[in-house]
Amino acid sequence: MIKDTYIKRAIYAGNFIIVFETIEGEMRTIDFKPMLTGNMGDFTSLRNEETFRKFYLDTNILTWDIDLPITSPKQINQYDIAPEYITEHSIPLVLNQGEYRIMVGERA
Repeated sequence: MIKDTYIKRAIYAGNFIIVFETIEGEMRTIDFKPMLTGNMGDFTSLRNEETFRKFYLDTNILTWDIDLPITSPKQINQYDIAPEYITEHSIPLVLNQGEYRIMVGERA
């Protein structure tokens, strides 16, 4: 059984990719471009890179504050990513000649 991935710290690497360290100390990366192509309802603002890069960690979970349209019936103005999604879609960073290398699109 794979444990859900909770994040200790994270940085934005550009192009909708986040590099993070899990609470267990593993370095991983996740490419959000595939997720951002689907129907996101009121949260389509995450497709804007300036908005996307303003994530933060709330109880070890990636979270964004979202400006909802005035006409939106929703009361919640945060978007977070379930640890299960992070577990399924992230991959380990690979150590290459003393440096971390980001691998996108391959699963370990």
